[in-house]
Amino acid sequence: MHNDENEEHWTDHAICRGADPDLFFPIGYSAPVLQAQMDAAKAICANCPVKAECLAWALRVGEPDGIWGGTTPEERRYLRRTAEAPARRRLPVIVVRGDASESEHASAA
Repeated sequence: MHNDENEEHWTDHAICRGADPDLFFPIGYSAPVLQAQMDAAKAICANCPVKAECLAWALRVGEPDGIWGGTTPEERRYLRRTAEAPARRRLPVIVVRGDASESEHASAA
């Protein structure tokens, strides 16, 4: 049987454990004072040995608030969008009769 009670978790090694939680949850992300708060939180994350695990967790659960793994909610939304985006591939050229001559169609392909 698996005993989770005695097992370490990545959060046990997070250096933010002793920091003020309010630092990581600013009310907004654009006002200068809030920007300074966000920068201070990110500075703590920058030195954290479990930064990657923290970010992976926040991305996996879709954490909508706070600084996690050194990222803001906006940065995580961007990371999720780019990770989930399908690979781009060239679309086929579709010619409707009368829209283009045969030579234009051949040069487009």
